[in-house]
Amino acid sequence: MKPRADWRPGLRKYPYGVRAMSAGAGWREDTVYEFSASQIDLIESVADELHSMIAVAVRHVVEHKLFAALGIRGDLARMLEASWADYWAGGRRNERAGGLAGRLTLAYDGRDSIKLLGCNYDTGEGLFAASIIQRNWREAMAPDANQFNGLHEALVERWEEMAAGVPGRGRMHATCATPDPVREGELVYLAATAAEAGIDSRLLPLHSIAWDGRRFLDDEGQAISWLAKLYPWDGLADDGFLQRLRSSGMSVLSPLWCWLWSNHGLLAVLSSLYPRHPNLCRAALDPSGIAGADMVTVRAFRGLDGAPTRVVDHGAVVADDGPEIGGDVAAHGAVWLETPPCFREEDTRAVLHAWIVGDKCLGMGVRESTDPRLGLGGGPDWAMVPHLFRG
Repeated sequence: MKPRADWRPGLRKYPYGVRAMSAGAGWREDTVYEFSASQIDLIESVADELHSMIAVAVRHVVEHKLFAALGIRGDLARMLEASWADYWAGGRRNERAGGLAGRLTLAYDGRDSIKLLGCNYDTGEGLFAASIIQRNWREAMAPDANQFNGLHEALVERWEEMAAGVPGRGRMHATCATPDPVREGELVYLAATAAEAGIDSRLLPLHSIAWDGRRFLDDEGQAISWLAKLYPWDGLADDGFLQRLRSSGMSVLSPLWCWLWSNHGLLAVLSSLYPRHPNLCRAALDPSGIAGADMVTVRAFRGLDGAPTRVVDHGAVVADDGPEIGGDVAAHGAVWLETPPCFREEDTRAVLHAWIVGDKCLGMGVRESTDPRLGLGGGPDWAMVPHLFRG
């Protein structure tokens, strides 16, 4: 499609649009993906089922104490287990100890094959583009079409659920490492959705959070009771933050258990629990578990979207993060994934990002790249592009 000369002015009608637009740095609209209503129904139902299966896999890891197999050891494992117990108490979910949103990366061939490539419940990058920029594009460029995108309303409702009746949740602090224009823009948007839910919010750089020996304090010396972060637990695990968190009384969004939901080794747990499931790839914690696979992705447990990755196609290495993956595998471990073909048009590949808010898939986006690692992080040329459906 012919893109708009500039998509950014269209965001000015939103109170937060100008401040958040840096989060759309990867947005591109010279291409649009059109789906049928039945395809959207399929994607939604598969994403909902995969989300439920991931929850079962996490419970399996906790109940069988498989943390070490996923590179999580010592105090970190015990704290993660305690965080999960707050959420999954007595076999029932405590929604107020839950997360805000999660993202499933899916390979889809446009017909009937949908495969899970990864999940990230730890950091919510990409929500502003999927929710608001994409909606604004449809309103301006395809007003007669539909879009699978109920994300904004769902986020507001989710904030309301998490805050209702919990002391200290009338105010939320939101943080990321700075300078980082993309994540700072995402925080502006998340704060705006919280404000619509009646929650006051304050944005601050991660480095400005202080510790007075008992509590975490913001840059005005006020105690932080509820912290939303766009900074991975990976980066907080090796300093004193976690030890202090135990006694601080501060709640963190996403909670520590979301790290386990985002560990790439969970793909191997899913594969063992649901062998031959049509929406899962074969995955294992060593290469022998996927013997005979034509295309293999080796991915370090840690690092979320930026985890060191190697892609091997019929024995030939087609993408490699070099020494990084070797060092990270030695330190924390890796997963071997039989990698399905993504949708491909000439040199461009595409995957779906299905967004879970609370416990339901309520929107999606399309991500493109020429990099073979697209479905598992992708290279520097990735882009988010819009979608629509009719019927």
